[in-house]
Amino acid sequence: AGAAVPAGELTVKGYAWSGGGREVVRVDVSLDGGRSWRAARLKGERPAPGRAWAWVLWELEAPVA
Repeated sequence: AGAAVPAGELTVKGYAWSGGGREVVRVDVSLDGGRSWRAARLKGERPAPGRAWAWVLWELEAPVA
């Protein structure tokens, strides 16, 4: 929180997990304290139908003013 970054393109990466063996289907990221949200891109191969993984890597590229 409160970090300063130079203007331009910012890449934010992380991982998301779900409970109960359910598949992660979407990750939303806010860079402005929750005023707006962007959908991140899920990375890696997807599990076969009926074979959910509990975690997934994600990545978001966003412009920074």
